[in-house]
Amino acid sequence: MKIALFGLGLIGGSLGRAVIKNTDYSVYGKDVDSEAVLKARMLNAITDELTDELLGKCDLIVLSVNPRIAIKLLEEICPKLKKGATVTDCCGNKRGIVNKMEELHEKYPDIGFIGAHPMAGREFSGIQHSTAKLFEHSYVILTPVHSGIKDFEKVKGFFVAAGCEGTVLASAEEHDEMISYTSQLAHVVSSAYVKNPLSVKHAGYSAGSFRDLTRVAKLNPDMWTELFIDNSDELAPRIGEIIENLKEYKTAIENKDAVTLRKLLESGVEAKAAAENAMREKRREDK
Repeated sequence: MKIALFGLGLIGGSLGRAVIKNTDYSVYGKDVDSEAVLKARMLNAITDELTDELLGKCDLIVLSVNPRIAIKLLEEICPKLKKGATVTDCCGNKRGIVNKMEELHEKYPDIGFIGAHPMAGREFSGIQHSTAKLFEHSYVILTPVHSGIKDFEKVKGFFVAAGCEGTVLASAEEHDEMISYTSQLAHVVSSAYVKNPLSVKHAGYSAGSFRDLTRVAKLNPDMWTELFIDNSDELAPRIGEIIENLKEYKTAIENKDAVTLRKLLESGVEAKAAAENAMREKRREDK
């Protein structure tokens, strides 16, 4: 299979490295940064640089760029694709890109479209931080858009070849609601938490808790600003919910109300256990 890969950052670079390592697919890559293309060659993340001629021969097109850029690229590349090609993406929000895919399907009925979001990442950006192991034991969320079974199997097979162990089917709306909580809220909390003036004095006073809670504060501001703003109708309520929860803890602690505080902590332990049980059940179902 011939694959066109737009965007050679952490995700795109890792996808290319994993697929080339695990399959005999050809991966042709493109990036606005010419140095990223050179690094992709050196890291064996691409077979060759993507050209318009090669694009017209590709079976699968993967957009590993920010959502707004992906939407523009869709408009540009669809006229150049062959009949039977399939287009997917790796965007962190799905409603915008899926809406554009639905629109373009009417114009290009011979092209398959499937939204995708591999649930893997690091606190670093750039192809220099890519790894062929990034997607091992992760899930990929798939959002089919008027696509056939061949398109679905093609996209699923690509992400499985990259290391994903399971798939989740979701509408764009379901995706954006869940991601506002499981990913975006965590980044907001981490960014807000590390701004405490005591953070610069943490050396010698911190262990795993500080490290884990501040890890994703080291983010790409441009990308996450776009993701937060474009999903604001889902993310803002999640922030409001955690603020209300924190107020309960704050009130109990200020009032030295041990009974209420213990109940709040117990309910947190129970919620964590329920979340872990749900994940174990999901993995059992997928085996």
